[in-house]
Order: sequence, then C-alpha cells, then structure tokens
Amino acid sequence: MCRCRLLAVLLLSHYAHAVTLEVARMPEPAFADREISADAALPAGRTNDLRTFRLEMTFEATPSNNVQAAFGRDTAPADGSLDAGETDFVIGWECGEWFIRPQGLRERYSFSPAAPEGAVTLTAIIRVSARGVPQPPVFMDGGTAFAFPGLALTPFPDWLNPSLWTHLRVTARGADTPGESIKAVFASDGASILIR
Repeated sequence: MCRCRLLAVLLLSHYAHAVTLEVARMPEPAFADREISADAALPAGRTNDLRTFRLEMTFEATPSNNVQAAFGRDTAPADGSLDAGETDFVIGWECGEWFIRPQGLRERYSFSPAAPEGAVTLTAIIRVSARGVPQPPVFMDGGTAFAFPGLALTPFPDWLNPSLWTHLRVTARGADTPGESIKAVFASDGASILIR
C-alpha cells in the first residue's frame, strides 16, 4: 500500500479576518481495510461574503485505495459527526477513478483519469457571484478540465452550495495511516481545502 498523507486545509487571503479550525491528528485505523476518518465542524460565519470555494486533493493513488471528502449538515442527531443521511455530497478517489456522490448517496458519477495510479490531483472550484449565487463547478484532473458524465449541474444543485455545509469528513481506506492533522482557515474572499 502506498503512503497517503491527509491534510485538509482551507487557506484564505490575508485581507480579511479569518476563522481557523484545527483538528487533532487523524485517528489510528480500527478496521482491517485500514479505514480512518475525521469529522470537523466548520466555523460559524465561515461563508460570509465567500466568493470562491476550492477543493484540491493530491496524493499517491492506487487502483484499490479510496480517499474522499464529504460535506454536509450535522442535524439529527447533532453529534459532531457527519453520517450518510446528513451528507450533501462525497467527492474523491475510489478504485482508480474520481467520483462524486450527490445528496442521498444513491447515485455515483465517475471519471477515469489518464493515469489510474501514482501522483494524482483533483481540483473542484465553485465560484459565488456578488449576489451570492453559486456558479456551476469546474472539475480538473491535474490541470485538465473534465465533467462527470451524466451529472446535472443546471439548475445549480443545493447540495453543492458551500453556504449550507456545517461539517467536513475526510476518509481514507486501503492506505497507510496518515500522520497529519486537519486545519481549516476561512476568510471572506475565498476558501481552499487541500487534502494531502
């Protein structure tokens, strides 16, 4: 298995007051498939005047490992964990391809990159207009834009609206135990989440 270090970081501009969230080191794997996960509540006020949301996942991929980020709302029970019923969407790498699973998690859309293993990078960018209206996301494999075949993005789906999320969950399976922590910093002019 390849070494996979996870670090979720939201880095923002020095021009605006920032809110920072730090989470202790990822837990040790408790399952035979080496699954680990960490949940984090996103700070209140994190999306005030947010104009750009950027997710970037870079790691050593294999045809059998899984690295993913889930976003959603911890509602009932409000226990600090993001369960399947509270998840707005999951995006990441699974079995040699990028995938996205919208709210409800019944559908799965995938994109097969040119290189199914080795160093890979997924970027997802959601821009928000001055009126607060989210624009259709842009997905990139490395530096090449792509679309998840069959995924309808117009009208803009609520499950992709960053202002509605209250929690983040990072999960890895089939990879060596990450030794990193999760750090999130939010500011008004943009947000970037890096998972490494």
